[in-house]
Amino acid sequence: MSALALRALVAIGASVFVFVYLPQTGVYDAIAHWCWHEVLPVLTAHLGLSGHPLVHVAIVLPGLTLAGSLLWMSFGLVKAWLAMRCQLRGAVGRGPLGSAIIEDSEIVVGVTGLGRSQIVVSDTALAAMDAEELDASLSHELGHIERRHRPLLLTTSVLTALGRALPGTGAAARELRLCLERDADEYAVARTRNPLALASAICKVATANAPAGATGLGGGGRVVPRLDYLQGRVPRAGRGLDHAARLLAVLSATLIVTLTLSLPSWATAAPQTEGLRSAAASHCFGA
Repeated sequence: MSALALRALVAIGASVFVFVYLPQTGVYDAIAHWCWHEVLPVLTAHLGLSGHPLVHVAIVLPGLTLAGSLLWMSFGLVKAWLAMRCQLRGAVGRGPLGSAIIEDSEIVVGVTGLGRSQIVVSDTALAAMDAEELDASLSHELGHIERRHRPLLLTTSVLTALGRALPGTGAAARELRLCLERDADEYAVARTRNPLALASAICKVATANAPAGATGLGGGGRVVPRLDYLQGRVPRAGRGLDHAARLLAVLSATLIVTLTLSLPSWATAAPQTEGLRSAAASHCFGA
C-alpha cells in the first residue's frame, strides 16, 4: 500500500509542479510564444484554437490526465456494482454463511466489492465442490470481510488510477492484492484447520472469471504462490520480519502523510506568474 501511495503522491506532485512551478523555468520561456496557429496551422483553422498559447495545454495536461484516470476508474466501479446488483436480485437462494446463490456457468465464490458486504457463490460451484472445499472457500471470503479487505481494495484502485503512468504501479497493485489473498487464506485455514481443502478449491476456481463487482477466490489468477504457501513449500515469515515490515509500513505512512500535508504549502509558496502568462497571451493574440 505504501508503494502505491508514494506513486500516487509523486503523480499528484508532478502535476502540481507542472502547473505551479513550470512557468518559473526556462522551459516555459522557450515555449511560451508557441501558439496553436503556428504549430498546427491547418487544424487550428477548423478547431478554433488560433491565438491560444500551446503552453496552456502543456500546463493543465497532467492534471487532466489524472482526473480522466479517476473518472474512468469510477465509471468501471459503478458499472461493476450495477452488474453485481442485478445478479444479486436474481439470486436463487441462500447458502452457508449467509451467502447468495447465483446462477452462473462458472465456478464462482467471491465477495462483493462495493455496497453491503455479501458472499456470493454460484450453483455451479455448489455442484463442483465437496463440503470441505466449500467451507474453506466461504471462510476465505469471510476473511476478506472480517479483515476489512474491501476498503483496502477500493483504495488500491484509486491509488492505481492516480499512479498509472508511473512504472511499477501495476506490479505493486498485484503484489498488494496477493498479500490480501494470503491474509484471507490464513483466516480460512485458522477457521477450518484444513489448508488442503482450500488449496483444492483454489485449483478449481483458478480458470474461472470472477463476476463483475466481486473479488473471487482465484484472486486474479495468481494462485501458484498461494498454493505453495498453503502446502508449506514457502516458510512463514518470522515474528522479527513481521514486526520489521509493520514498522516500515508505519514509517512509510508517516512520510506520505507529511508530504501530503506539506504539498499545499509548496503550491501556495510559488511566485506569481501572471506577467509571464499575459506576455504569452499577448504574443498569440497579437496585442
